[in-house]
Amino acid sequence: MNGTEFDPDAHVWIEELEPEVCWRLLARRLLGRVGFVADGELLVLPVNHHVDGHSIVFRTGRTSMFEVLRDGARVAFEIDEVDAFFETGWSVLIKGTANEVTEPAHLAGSPLHPWAPGPRDHWIRIVPESVTGRSISRQRSPTDGHLLPYMPPD
Repeated sequence: MNGTEFDPDAHVWIEELEPEVCWRLLARRLLGRVGFVADGELLVLPVNHHVDGHSIVFRTGRTSMFEVLRDGARVAFEIDEVDAFFETGWSVLIKGTANEVTEPAHLAGSPLHPWAPGPRDHWIRIVPESVTGRSISRQRSPTDGHLLPYMPPD
């Protein structure tokens, strides 16, 4: 049986992740997606991010995204990881507001290096109102009958 066929003997776990697990996962990833509304259109764009305490920061240029996000726009920020072969994965979703960081001096030592070309001299901070996460695991019955649900790595 390959990974795309239905297996009636498979066990599936869907688990809610604790906020601290979500923050750990956020800190381990370099790229996430920020969703927001600009000119009446919903946009979701990839950004390199950094966890600063219990907030997310990223850098951008003087773009339309910067103009929309710098003054308290409502945003969603998402990261995830999947393993299609084993049908496992996790997702973290932050909902909150974005604002320009007006005094980014303490972020100067941040390991954040944007992948996009051009100047990225404006910092945006996402302050969360909610932090949620879920993991899913589908593990087929092993011969010893012992099943373990998927857990994101440390």
